[in-house]
Order: sequence, then structure tokens, then C-alpha cells
Amino acid sequence: MIRRMMRDDAPAVWQIITRSLGYDCSLETVETRIDALAHDDHYLSLVWISEDHQHVEGFLHACRYETLHRPGGWDVISLAVMPEAQGTGIGSELLAHFEEEAKRLGGAYVRLNSRVERKTAHAFYERRRYVCDKTQKRFIKQFDL
Repeated sequence: MIRRMMRDDAPAVWQIITRSLGYDCSLETVETRIDALAHDDHYLSLVWISEDHQHVEGFLHACRYETLHRPGGWDVISLAVMPEAQGTGIGSELLAHFEEEAKRLGGAYVRLNSRVERKTAHAFYERRRYVCDKTQKRFIKQFDL
């Protein structure tokens, strides 16, 4: 079953973020971000729930992507599945469900970034007709908060 992400999903989402994506963050950060984005129409966060309705095994988080030079679309920020559930179709179901939602909400396209070393993820997206249209470097400047 796929549904919108809720605050109660934070512990499982945090586990997926740390185990599958390898990002270092706290559970409190995930809870705070879910709360902050839950009612913002510019974001869409979905979870895949196990058949027994007990476990979140994957999630997709996306935001609207608007530019001055082309129609608006959606940017997939994260798509991840628990390591032990990878290869079972969860990611495919999440992505297909999201694509339908993105169309319904008025997006002209879906785009995403995937780190250069994530070859398995690249093949996953290519099998779903995503095309790599450029390579680039990302620059970031951290602020002291």
C-alpha cells in the first residue's frame, strides 16, 4: 500500500535514510522535516507500507521544480527502500505511483539526480525510461546556524 508520509513514519524513514542512502542524520531531524513539509503543496512524500500494514519499507520524497525557462515539473529528492526489501518492486511501485500523482498535480516531467557511483540506481531509472541528459558538479556553501 502507498500513502502520504506521516510523522509516525519517521523512525522507519530514518532507518531507510541511514541504511540505504548512507546519510548521517538524526531521527529528530527527520521528524522535524516531516512536520515542516507535510502541509506544503510544493512537496510530496510517499511511503510504501508492507502487506501486513506494519512496516514502512520504502519512501519517495519530491518537490516541485520551477524555472523561468521551461514548464514546471517535479524533482525526486529521495527514493529509497530498506536493503533487505530491495529488488522486490517497491521502488518501481513508488515511482509509478508518484509519476501519476505528478501528472495529476500538473507536472510536465519528473527529474532526479543520482550520485555517480550508484550504478544500480542508474540502471533502475533507465529501465523505467529515464534518460541521463547531463552531468554536472554540485557546489554547496554551508551556513553556521
